[in-house]
Amino acid sequence: MSELALTPQDKNLMQFIGTKEIAALMGCSIPVARQIMRRKDFPLVKCGKNLRVMKSKFIEWASERRL
Repeated sequence: MSELALTPQDKNLMQFIGTKEIAALMGCSIPVARQIMRRKDFPLVKCGKNLRVMKSKFIEWASERRL
């Protein structure tokens, strides 16, 4: 089985962040971060019950909007 070879730059692009990180970055509470993450236009990735977003997609999404 071959391993997926990622460069350090690829690893930064593929970094996922969760609800706590979103709340800290946006300066809001965790429940408010969850509400934001459940918006239709948010680039959410669900891992079971866990809510995640690719860091690069979050930055792109946040830079295009005013909440």
